[in-house]
Amino acid sequence: MKRLLLGMAGLLLAGMALAAGPRATREKVEASMVVTGSIGVTPQGTVLGYTLDHPEKLPPLVADLIGKAVPGWTFQPVLRDGKPVAAKASMSLRVVAQPIGDGKFRVGVRSAWFGDPGRGISKDKGTPPRYPMQAIRGRVEGTVYVALRLDREGRVSDVAAEQVNLRVIASDNEMKHWREVFAKATLNAARLWTFSPADPSDHAPYRDVTVPVAYELHVGPAPTAPSPESKYGQWQTYVPGPLEPVPWSDADRMLTGGVDALPDDGVFGASSLSLLTPLDRG
Repeated sequence: MKRLLLGMAGLLLAGMALAAGPRATREKVEASMVVTGSIGVTPQGTVLGYTLDHPEKLPPLVADLIGKAVPGWTFQPVLRDGKPVAAKASMSLRVVAQPIGDGKFRVGVRSAWFGDPGRGISKDKGTPPRYPMQAIRGRVEGTVYVALRLDREGRVSDVAAEQVNLRVIASDNEMKHWREVFAKATLNAARLWTFSPADPSDHAPYRDVTVPVAYELHVGPAPTAPSPESKYGQWQTYVPGPLEPVPWSDADRMLTGGVDALPDDGVFGASSLSLLTPLDRG
């Protein structure tokens, strides 16, 4: 489901595009926000209902877009003891506003994640990565979605940068450079992290998780930095990076669009619901 963005939100995004520079560059500028909530499905895989976190903070057009798209989705039935059952999952959606010319933007759901809140994995120890100094000097921000394979003791056995999004427009070579800079800093730190051990009832030799790592610059002392809650429902510049293959994963990301629907903080396991219909259906 895609809608044309007009009104105050459209003017805001148009201003972001105009600030980006030459016309060829402006046409690449997108804006996005991550919307979280929960979703329930019937034994047949149709949507039973959904809720959104802090709906009062969302632009009306975004809430309306989600309200028209979500009921049209269909998921693979969840089986328990071989029988289909109703299921519920956490839901996280990335909504993107894409320029279509003449100062207008088309809004749609770009990616999604449907998780199982009953299978949380927490990080026990680990130093956050250092913000690369050259990125600080260049005033470059971004988010690295790092995929990790954990052994049963919670140690990192393998790591990969699955996607690196930026919040700056530059040449293709420059953006590739900044993605590599952020990925290297993140992977170097992530290899030393440790997580909660596997539950004794889980006999799998490995667990696969994704951890988003956001690099954001703030003016003034740290206490004045905006919290994730204060940014919820606000448009941010969005320059998505390519979705890179994860050597040990065979997850099908075609219909859900990838990993960048995840919020900027937390540890996320594999999706517990498998979408069968396109995200923009509705």
